[in-house]
Amino acid sequence: MIISSLLKPRCIVFKDYNSQRQFKGFATIYLVGFTQTFIATLNYTMMIIWLGSSNEGLCPALSIGRAVYYAWFLLISYDVAELIFKPILSFLSDKFGWKMSLILSIISQIISLTAFIEDKFQNFLISRIFQGIASSISPTLMAVASNLTDDGERYVGVYMSFRGLGYLTAPLLIAVMDEPSKQFIILITFSLALLQITPLIINVHLKFGKADKLNLNTFFQKDICLLFLLTVLASVLIGVRFTLIPLVMIRRGFTTQIVGMILTLGFLICFIGQSSSGILLENRYLIPLSSSGFILSTVGSVYVPFARSLLDLLIVALTITLGSGLTLLSTNTLLTQKARKTNITSTLGLNGLAQNMGELVGLTTIASLSEIDINMAIVSIMAVALTGFTVSLLIRRGSENN
Repeated sequence: MIISSLLKPRCIVFKDYNSQRQFKGFATIYLVGFTQTFIATLNYTMMIIWLGSSNEGLCPALSIGRAVYYAWFLLISYDVAELIFKPILSFLSDKFGWKMSLILSIISQIISLTAFIEDKFQNFLISRIFQGIASSISPTLMAVASNLTDDGERYVGVYMSFRGLGYLTAPLLIAVMDEPSKQFIILITFSLALLQITPLIINVHLKFGKADKLNLNTFFQKDICLLFLLTVLASVLIGVRFTLIPLVMIRRGFTTQIVGMILTLGFLICFIGQSSSGILLENRYLIPLSSSGFILSTVGSVYVPFARSLLDLLIVALTITLGSGLTLLSTNTLLTQKARKTNITSTLGLNGLAQNMGELVGLTTIASLSEIDINMAIVSIMAVALTGFTVSLLIRRGSENN
């Protein structure tokens, strides 16, 4: 009986997923999500390599402090561009249709790759900004994926996993290659950018079209605002995994290769968890999943001061990475469902803005606190995680009362 009950929903899920024309729609949207992050990560990784190269780098004599500053500046410029343009492209999608926003995204990516050709820091900065504009199409693509079928919001997690796969595979490609040339990098990124027109070529059939009238009251509903807040708090923890975890582990004597390997494993587990949870779990379980995500992040934060061995490092990376990832899956899926027949893309765009705000806080504030007092940084992270847990309980209680 138990086994059959577990297998039954899976059969329904995959039957819907592979139905007729919708498989092409899902495949092309996932392809664009993957290529967006792959190109952005590949270019950023190569920028850092070329900036500090002892032979051909722009700044071969940079001290480690200045080199980190340049890398941070390039990283932040991408996030700031997303922060500004996610709501803009999302609003345009609701008003004029998702295809126009996708065309604007592709144009921005081509401009970014063109600026990348010139070996100047200013060009790198321009390239990163336009990469951020191009990636701002993400909320629109989530809305498109959710509209391909009646229960399409459950595939938002799969889309997020494909984006994460782009973040993961780009540095791995560079790691296995022997100093790839700039010509090769530009060729492969231009080719991938052109693949992003596939959703425009195939006939993608949506269950719901663009909103005829934007309902601004949607943004100010209590449950919507609380979900936005959960996104901010979870995204702060994303910044933590890029700042505090590597810093603490390197201070403990681990090599950068080991730290990178463990963080990569954490990302991989997170992608699997997001994809499988989004497909297999019903919507009523998503807020408990979010609560569990914050508890995992709290456990990881508490364990940071005691991390000494490789196993300790793995526990910290997995708990914080998986915890924040599951919470973001919950907020994106629930917001997609709540705003389905109104201004769905604009709602997801504001949620994307909230995510970038949280990441910026995590990347700057936590990094600054880590340099001043590592214990202060850990306490701050625990406060963020516990606040997220409390907010998720409020959302759950409100939904039960309704």
